[in-house]
Amino acid sequence: MPVSPRDQSESTTCRGPGCFNLVKQSARGRRRHYCSDPCGTRYRRSVRPAADNGAFAEASLTELTRLTAQFDLSGDSPERDLALLVECEKVWKDLKSAVVLQSRDGRMKMPEIAQRLHMSTTTLARSLEGAPGRRERRLSPETDVRIPEQPRPQRHPAPGPPRARRPQGGTGDMDGAAPGCGPAATLASALSHLHRRSSATYKALGAEVGVDPSYISRAVSGERIPSWPVTRKLALALETDPEEILPLWRAARGYILAGTTDVQAALRGLHTAAAHPDVQTLAARTHLTTDQITHALTGPGLPDWDTTQAIVSALHGQHELIRPLWNAARAAVLSTRAAASSTCTISAGAFG
Repeated sequence: MPVSPRDQSESTTCRGPGCFNLVKQSARGRRRHYCSDPCGTRYRRSVRPAADNGAFAEASLTELTRLTAQFDLSGDSPERDLALLVECEKVWKDLKSAVVLQSRDGRMKMPEIAQRLHMSTTTLARSLEGAPGRRERRLSPETDVRIPEQPRPQRHPAPGPPRARRPQGGTGDMDGAAPGCGPAATLASALSHLHRRSSATYKALGAEVGVDPSYISRAVSGERIPSWPVTRKLALALETDPEEILPLWRAARGYILAGTTDVQAALRGLHTAAAHPDVQTLAARTHLTTDQITHALTGPGLPDWDTTQAIVSALHGQHELIRPLWNAARAAVLSTRAAASSTCTISAGAFG
C-alpha cells in the first residue's frame, strides 16, 4: 500500500524497553518504530505472553493417550476407528510441534532438530506453520476434542433480517468457517488488516471482547465467522466504526443488505478490507477524480452507479452484493424528492 510522504525531520521514540533513542523517519516507506532489530525483538517479547510449550506437549500427549485407548480393533466398528485415526493424526502433529518448540526454547538449532527427526530444515519449518494457533486451541478448554456418538446439532445465529439467496462465500452457521474467497474472506481481510494496524495482542483483545484469545485468532485468520455481538466488540477494540464492518458481516452470513445499511458504509467496509488504499491510488485504478472518490466514501449524497461500480471493482468487492443496496438507496432518494416536490394546491378556505 503506498505511503504518503512524511517530513524527513520527523522523529519518534524507540519502542524498545528501556531504550529512549530517537528513530528518524524517512520520507518514503514504512514507518519505523525501533532504532534497531534487537530493540524490536525485545519489544515484541515484552508484549507477548510467554509460550507454554511444556503445557502444549502435555495436553497433546494426554489427548493422544485418551484417543488411542478408544480403539476397538475387533472390526465391529471400523467407521469409529477411522475417525479416531484422523483425530490421532491431528493430535500427533500437535505433539510433534510442541516437542520441536520445546527444543527451540532450549536453544537447539533448527538444522540439528531436523537432523534428529530425519527431515530437511525446510520440511521442519513447514511443519511448524500455524503451531502458535494450534497451541492456543489445544490449551483452550473449549477445544477439547471428542469423538461424538451422534452428530452435533447445527447452531444458528440469533434471529435476523430475512435471508437472501446465499452468496458465494457466505454462511449461516454460527462460527462457520470462512472460505478462501467471497464475502466471508472479505470480512476476514478487514479484521486482519485492523489487527495488523493495531498493537493489540490476541490475549488483550480476548480480554476486552470477553472471549478466548484463540477465538480472536480464528476470527482474524478467517477460520471462523463470529457472531455480530463479538464482531462489534472486536471492531470497537480495534478502533474502527462497527457500522463499516456490519455490511461485511451481513454479506458473510448471507443476509440481505438492501435497506439495512447505507452505501457509503459498505464502501468504507470494502476500503478497510483492502487495507485502506489512499485516494490517489484509487483514482489511478478507477480513473475517477479524488473528489469523486472522497464524496463516494464519506459524502452525504448517494454516488451514481458508475462511480460506485468503479470503486467496488478497485476494492475487489462484488457488484452483485452492492447493486441491490444501491438500488434501494436510489429508490429512497427518489421517493424523498417526490414527497418534497408535491405541494398542496387547495386553498385554506376550501376546508371551511
